Amino acid sequence: MKQRVYEILYRELVENYANSKGRTNTADFWLTISAISFAYGLITCITGLASYIPYGYLYAVSLGGGILITLSILLCLPTIMLMARRLRDSNNDPMLIILLLVPILGWLALLYLLCKRTSPIQNRPDISNNDTNIYNDEASVYNNESSLYKNEGNVYNNAANTLQKQSVSGVFIVGLLVLGWLVNSAGSAMINHNLTVEETAYGNLEPSALTKKANRLLESETATTEARSVVSAYYENLGKEDYHAAYRQLSVREMERYGTFELWQQAVAKAQHPKVETIRLDYVSQDKEDDFTINYTGFKVTFENGQEPVLVRLYDAGKGWGIISIEDVEED
Repeated sequence: MKQRVYEILYRELVENYANSKGRTNTADFWLTISAISFAYGLITCITGLASYIPYGYLYAVSLGGGILITLSILLCLPTIMLMARRLRDSNNDPMLIILLLVPILGWLALLYLLCKRTSPIQNRPDISNNDTNIYNDEASVYNNESSLYKNEGNVYNNAANTLQKQSVSGVFIVGLLVLGWLVNSAGSAMINHNLTVEETAYGNLEPSALTKKANRLLESETATTEARSVVSAYYENLGKEDYHAAYRQLSVREMERYGTFELWQQAVAKAQHPKVETIRLDYVSQDKEDDFTINYTGFKVTFENGQEPVLVRLYDAGKGWGIISIEDVEED
């Protein structure tokens, strides 16, 4: 059976990759779709396993994603042609593949057509003359070989225009399809789990691939730690009502927005200053203009009394980190 599977896949995806005028029966069609699904699932599963490598999450996801995109591009045309041949095999107009563009209802209708059994070639008035000629040409070829559709154990060989015995069972096809779904689900679960781990470590400035990337971008192993210490000092001083010390954590741009220290103090003294619960890194970025570099960071700050969290933005133009704004956190 292994040899038979290879023959079908090679014929459907390689030999007939751009052929929309042949015919593909139900079993061969779903075997090919199941094999493609399994290939996608296997790549996703391997990517998920590779994402457990220390500091390797970004590399694993980038490489796995690149392979999946490349595979999708390579299989796009063969898959469309495969569907066109399957529609023709059930005596439906191959142009019905346009139902792919109609969400839900179109997909369900197309799925029904793709699952229909092989039908004898007939002249149909609702199909264009060109398609009718194609069906007649195919019928003359098949009739020269032997009686068509003698039993369900026969299938078309599009490459050689001959009939071969069906040797791939429906159980095998369904099993391959289910196995592809299982490995894909397992791979996706591993990737999502490790993404959560990476994001948690990133927010807490713990070792991770995302933290390493942030430090590499800012060209410093301590940049994010120094920026967080500024945010921490700012809220600690506000809690102690040491406004002069808190004011020194602001950037020059933020100071100028208030004009004077007294005006800033009047503004912040009116607000409550609950104890900080967490300070988590939200983002890092960098702007370069000629020889001038500005680093940016943002920290999400949560409070113990349940007050709405805020996003504290900072920047460093070479003279140390300073707070440039404190904003409400926008919901994703």
